[in-house]
Amino acid sequence: MANLMLDRKKKIFIVSILLYSTLPAVLVGFLAFAYAITDMDREIDARATEYFRLVSHKYETVIDFSLSDLSRAVGFVASLHTLEQLRAPGTLEAVFNTTGRKFDHIFEDMGVLGEDGRHIAYAGPYSQALLDKDYGQEPWFLEVMRTGQVISDVFLGYRRSPHFVIAVKRQSGGRSWVLRATVNAAHFSSILDNERFGRTGEVFIVNAEGVLQTRSMMYGNMLRSVDKEIVTAAEDTGDGLAGRSRQGVNMLFTVIRLAAKPDWFLVVQQEASEVHQMWTIKLKTFSVIFALGMIFILAAAVWAIRILQNRLERLDREKHLMDAQIIQSQKLAAIGQLSAGIAHEVNNPLAIIGEEAGWMQDLLKRESMSQMPEMAELQDSLREIVAQAGRCREITHKLLSFARKMESAIRDVDMNALVDDVVGMREREARLSNIEIVKDFSPDLPIIHSEPSLLRQVLLNLINNAIDAIPKGGTITVRTLPNEGGDGGVSFSVSDTGMGIPKENLEKIFDPFFTTKVPGKGTGLGLSICHGIIEKLGGGISVSSQPGAGTMFLVRLPAEAPPEAR
Repeated sequence: MANLMLDRKKKIFIVSILLYSTLPAVLVGFLAFAYAITDMDREIDARATEYFRLVSHKYETVIDFSLSDLSRAVGFVASLHTLEQLRAPGTLEAVFNTTGRKFDHIFEDMGVLGEDGRHIAYAGPYSQALLDKDYGQEPWFLEVMRTGQVISDVFLGYRRSPHFVIAVKRQSGGRSWVLRATVNAAHFSSILDNERFGRTGEVFIVNAEGVLQTRSMMYGNMLRSVDKEIVTAAEDTGDGLAGRSRQGVNMLFTVIRLAAKPDWFLVVQQEASEVHQMWTIKLKTFSVIFALGMIFILAAAVWAIRILQNRLERLDREKHLMDAQIIQSQKLAAIGQLSAGIAHEVNNPLAIIGEEAGWMQDLLKRESMSQMPEMAELQDSLREIVAQAGRCREITHKLLSFARKMESAIRDVDMNALVDDVVGMREREARLSNIEIVKDFSPDLPIIHSEPSLLRQVLLNLINNAIDAIPKGGTITVRTLPNEGGDGGVSFSVSDTGMGIPKENLEKIFDPFFTTKVPGKGTGLGLSICHGIIEKLGGGISVSSQPGAGTMFLVRLPAEAPPEAR
């Protein structure tokens, strides 16, 4: 009945965790999804406006820089030369060739015009056709004579090909003259022709009348009229986003007035359906991500519940095992106390036996006893009694040292003596199992300050494990040596020629309750306790093993145990 109630409580606990862990996430997810749907139109406008603004300002910077650079180049040439220099044979041609190379031959020609608008000097491919042409009434010439510098709109002119003029006016010898550079409009348009974003996105330039100054993918070649609605939008919205319908297609666009030529406008546009399509794809992507997220949350919750259930079951098993271990520890403590009492009680008769045997040896030395025929046998027997009594006292002293309470008592420790003491307790049992214990002690081992009773426990546990690892006989080697680096500490190792430890188990052997021994042979706590003791004493314990070749445990101890171990 109790087990049924416990199982029911576990199920309620698991279901509650599942609900508490998934419902908030699902609720938040649905609210976020609903908010995303209702807010999508506003989000589209805001993000599209920001995107168009960034694109338009990017290309505005490019065009303004290009026009300013070309204007500065023409102005620099005009200021660097006098009219007489430019009229000299070959000078203007040299200037034109140098400037053309620098600007990737975007200039078609250069000319110097007098106050009447006729060429005084010319460099370029149209000398025969243009040298005698009168530009006195051309709008760009009238503007440069009035303002001193001009960038014209794109026009066909006498050469019947799209171009625009950059001209500057200068004074020389009391006369006004104009340096004119003709820019190939097709070459200039190529700066924007290849700038595409998406399927329908494009960038182009119109003048104040809505006439194309560069090519447009939607509206065609230069000098075609778009309409003045785009220019009006520049005044109404600044660099904001506007919409219009063209040939049945809804377009979103933004317009920016160019600083280098204020009556030119940079237009960035894209079909509204494509702009919305990008966000529709994002909405679908979000929906898929949301659905996958919900599936992942549910799967993770189920997985976590299963792990929790397994851990609860493992904790139950470990609790039962720990309870059994506590009972066993209590039994061992009782046995230790009993052993200590027995050792004390045995020590007294052993002392009496030793004293009496010594007194008998003294009696046999008298002259009156020298004639006894069994004198030699009696003396041998008494020597054996004294020797065996001494051996029994040694055993009881060792038993008392292990039965002593495990209180922190940091003191000087001679590791060679301590290891020899512990090995001596296990040698007889090892010989019965056909196991040889080899002692390899360093003669120059420094004295350390540590807890001898804890170190005895660690060493005894390692030797016991080594004996268990070679049930068919073999060799156990116990070594002591100073720490590497000369820090005043010592190390000791216990190695065996046993079966070894598989590689996959090496990282787990210090875990509590992990054991490779058969059920009933070990609890899996020994090495975990050893690890805790060595760390408490400020040292470290490591293991190296090869399956079939044996195992070695190396313990490294500092010269001084840490304060918290005291």
